[in-house]
Amino acid sequence: MIRNSPLTLPQSFLSLYSGLGLLFLIIGFLPFLDVEQQKNLLTEGGLFESLTVYLYIFCLILICLRWPLQKILSSWYLSALIILFALRELDYDKAHFTHGVLKSRQYFSDLVGLPEFLISLAVLIFILSVLTLIVLRERNNFIKGVVDLKQSQLAVLASIILVIVTKTFDGMERKFGIDLSPSGERFALIVEEVGEMGIPIMFAIAILSWRNKKQT
Repeated sequence: MIRNSPLTLPQSFLSLYSGLGLLFLIIGFLPFLDVEQQKNLLTEGGLFESLTVYLYIFCLILICLRWPLQKILSSWYLSALIILFALRELDYDKAHFTHGVLKSRQYFSDLVGLPEFLISLAVLIFILSVLTLIVLRERNNFIKGVVDLKQSQLAVLASIILVIVTKTFDGMERKFGIDLSPSGERFALIVEEVGEMGIPIMFAIAILSWRNKKQT
């Protein structure tokens, strides 16, 4: 009865509200900094990219500390997904491949040798296998959790939305053929970088929320 009370509903979403509020606060604050300060914070290898990688590592630590071993082993694909996100943030998908393991040119270009082609294909198959397992095994719980307004699933939903938003803002001019002013370009970069940092924040909230639910 108490859990269904509308008075306790906002409190049950406190972590989610706080995480989203922090992201909006940072996005609203950064445009007021001068151009050089923004560049230093948002550049490749800058503060926000580094924080994003550290947050993914933090998510893995949370899983090891908060989840029972059976949950970790049975849901290994969730840890694998976090590792893949961290490697993607470090540009490992491009650094060791001619075009990038996620680019179609990698698999049709004459510049890619057979050994590199086979390695990139194996990596791609692994990524697709992880995503397929997540969809098949977690789909029902995810949908039910969203419908029931469970914080863990809502945090995952928020992370999915952030992935879509950040991918939309990444190279917006090239993708949509639009011209942005310098201030518009900087704001798009702010949304992209802060949004990418928000993904592991939402993951961490989902991890902690799952554990808290089991403890209550």
